[in-house]
Amino acid sequence: MCYTRTVMLTSAASPRAIWIVGAGAVGLHLAARLHEAAAVTLVARGPRAAALATEGFELTGAEQRRAFVPVVDFAAEWSVPAGAIVLVAVKATQLAETLEVLAPRLTQGQVLGLCQNGLGIAALARQRAADASLVRVACWLGAGLVGPTTVRVAGVFQLELAADEEPARSHMSELQGLLAAAGYPVTTAASVAACEWRKSLWNLAVSGPCALLDAANGAILDVPELRALAETLLAEARAVAAADGVKLSDADLERVFASTEKTRANDNAMLQDLRRGAATEIAFLNGAVARLAERHGLSAPTHAAVARLVAAREVLAGAVRRE
Repeated sequence: MCYTRTVMLTSAASPRAIWIVGAGAVGLHLAARLHEAAAVTLVARGPRAAALATEGFELTGAEQRRAFVPVVDFAAEWSVPAGAIVLVAVKATQLAETLEVLAPRLTQGQVLGLCQNGLGIAALARQRAADASLVRVACWLGAGLVGPTTVRVAGVFQLELAADEEPARSHMSELQGLLAAAGYPVTTAASVAACEWRKSLWNLAVSGPCALLDAANGAILDVPELRALAETLLAEARAVAAADGVKLSDADLERVFASTEKTRANDNAMLQDLRRGAATEIAFLNGAVARLAERHGLSAPTHAAVARLVAAREVLAGAVRRE
């Protein structure tokens, strides 16, 4: 079902339509900003689809705005217009299932932007949507849902884009322009692998430890033992990334702590998942580092330990992992 509203703050400034699949904090933030630069349609699940269409949605905290965009129910019959840019903003744990539904609705070479946290995201998408032009979209956003139609924003650090081949690289340049027009600081990475590793660093160092201790992000900065743990996780990740062909700089590692300062009061998404008994993205984060280390003949014992502990917390909370 497609929901519409008479008053919609959309713009035809861009010849491209943008479809955003996923109405979590990242998807809604992208929709709220991009609808002022292009014609945006949001694909959402369940009762929230109707609520988002009738009530719109709101950004609060460091950013204040309300937006209305056309909303499509994920479970309904729908199709993506040829030529539209599709940004997939569901969690990594939902990506495979989402692409199973989305891939048949895409045309040959359609631009598919992947906004998930984690390692191996692009590889998974290549298996499920082989005909799409894949662009990796790493989102350094301090944002979280505080209600069905409300996102609390702590800060916006940057977006980073990457594509490994044509025509995706050309499409990436167009997407970069649209995102910049929407007010995002946008950079590009040399490769998809570099983009995934750089963005994953924050989650690798902060999400798991804070989730396990039920602590806000700032604990990494304020508790010396946690700061030391984060530095160990980053050192292990740097070694595995090098074996994976990606050189991470000192600045990449320092960016973790700089961006944590901006979101120090936030409870990260992994902690929120554990609190509500939902599956976390740990398999795409510390778990992925541990697996890659083994594949390259290395060891990442701290990542392996964090991954096992978070997985155990999921079991204790009754979470059901989506494979």
